[in-house]
Amino acid sequence: MNTQKLTNKKQNENYLVPEEELYEDEFFSLKDILPEDLNEKEIRLKNILSDLDELFRENRWQDILALIYPVEEKHPELIHEGLDLELRSKSAFALGQLNRFEEALKELTICVNNSPTNFHYHSSLAYTAYNALYAGERRRIFLRGHNRARYIELAHKHFEKAQELRPDGVTNFYRHGMLYKKIEGKAKKAIPLFKKAIQNWESLEKSKKEKRHQEKKNYIKSLYQIAVSLNKTGNSQDALGYINKCIEKDKTSNYIRPLYKFFTLGKIYYALRDYENTIKALNAGLELKKGDNVDFVYELLARTHLAMGNYNKAFEVISTVPEEKRRPYYSWTEADILCALRALKAARKVLLKSINRDNRSKHKGLIRLSRIEYLSGNFLKSMEYAKQAEQFFYQTWGGVLDDALYWEALNSFRLNEKEKALSLLNELRVLNPYYKRLPLLEKRLKDTFNKEAR
Repeated sequence: MNTQKLTNKKQNENYLVPEEELYEDEFFSLKDILPEDLNEKEIRLKNILSDLDELFRENRWQDILALIYPVEEKHPELIHEGLDLELRSKSAFALGQLNRFEEALKELTICVNNSPTNFHYHSSLAYTAYNALYAGERRRIFLRGHNRARYIELAHKHFEKAQELRPDGVTNFYRHGMLYKKIEGKAKKAIPLFKKAIQNWESLEKSKKEKRHQEKKNYIKSLYQIAVSLNKTGNSQDALGYINKCIEKDKTSNYIRPLYKFFTLGKIYYALRDYENTIKALNAGLELKKGDNVDFVYELLARTHLAMGNYNKAFEVISTVPEEKRRPYYSWTEADILCALRALKAARKVLLKSINRDNRSKHKGLIRLSRIEYLSGNFLKSMEYAKQAEQFFYQTWGGVLDDALYWEALNSFRLNEKEKALSLLNELRVLNPYYKRLPLLEKRLKDTFNKEAR
C-alpha cells in the first residue's frame, strides 16, 4: 500500500470517530435526519394497508376500525410524517358502512383539507354525505332539519369539486343527479347530470371503457334515471328513447332489474296515452318478475284498463294482489275503479280501511272520500273530508294542499256559501294558478254573483 493511501485511510478513520455528545430533545434528534426511519414508517403503512385489503374484502368493518381508528390513538407516528390520510379515508368508509356518518365526514374533511386536489377524497366525502341522506330517507338514522341541509350542502360542494378534478367521470355525475332527484325531489335539476354521465361514458374509447368497466353500471343507471326524470317532468317522448336504450344496453348485465325497466317503459307509454303498448310493457315485466313484489305493476295495469274504459277488466286486475300486501296507492286505484262501476259504498269501505293505516299520504285517500261524498250529494260530509285532508297535509308536510282548497271551495259553492267559496278560490289561485278545475268554478261563481246583482 503506497504512502498516499495510508494517509487517506487514517483521515477517514479519524473522520468516522463519533462525537462524544449530541444535543437531542423531543423536537429533533439524529434519527430525524435518517431516511431509514421514514422508510420504516412507509413500510409500516404498507403493511397496515395490506392487512386492511383482506378485511375490506370480507366486509369486516368493526375489525377495520379496531386496527386503525382513531388514527390519532392507533398510529400517531404516521400523522407526524403526513402518512395518515389514506388510513383516515379507509376509516371513513368503514364508519359509513356502520352508519357512523358524522365521524366519517370528520375524517374525510381532514383528508380534503390536507390534500385539496385529491379526487378520491372529495368523491368519498360527497358519497358519504349522500349515503347518510339515503340512510335518513330509509329511516336507518335520524336526519332532519339543519343536519340534513348541511349534508346536502356538503354533498353538492364535493361532488362539484370531484367533477372539476375529473370531468370525464361517470359515477360522480350519476350520484349528483340522484342527490337532486331522490333526496331533494328536483328531477329537472338532475337531468343535465344524468345526461353528462351518459355522454362521458359514450365518448370513452373502447380501451378506456374496459379499464373503467366498473363505471358502466352507473352509465346504465343514468339511462334509467334520466328516463324516469324526463317522464316525471313531462318530456315523455325523450324519456321513451332513453328507456329503450337502457333496455338494449342492459340486456345481458341486468344492472337494473328487468321488471323495473319494463315497468318504467309502461309508465312512459301510459303518460303518452299509448295504452296498448303500456299493457305490453307491463306484461313483459310481469313475465320477468322473479319473485319481486309486483303490486305497483298490477296497479298501473289496472289503471290503464280504467283509462281505456275496461272497468270490469280493471277490477279483475286490481283484485290480483292479496289485500294484506296492498299499499295505500293500490287502494286509491281500487276505489277509483269501484266508483267507475258505481259501487260507491264499496269504494268508501276500501278508502276508510286504507287511511287508518296510512301515516304519510292519508290526504290522498281523504280527497277521494270527499269526491265520493260529493257524487252522493253529501256536501257537508265532502267538506269535512276535504278539511281533514288539508289539516293532515299541513301537519305532516308543512304546506297547503291545493286539492283540499278546491273541494272546500266547491262544497262551499254548493252549500250557497259564496263569499267563502270566493275566498278559497282566491287562495287556490295564488297557490296553483294552473289547477285544472279552477277556471270553471270561478266562472260559475262569477255567474252567480252577476245574476244576484241584476
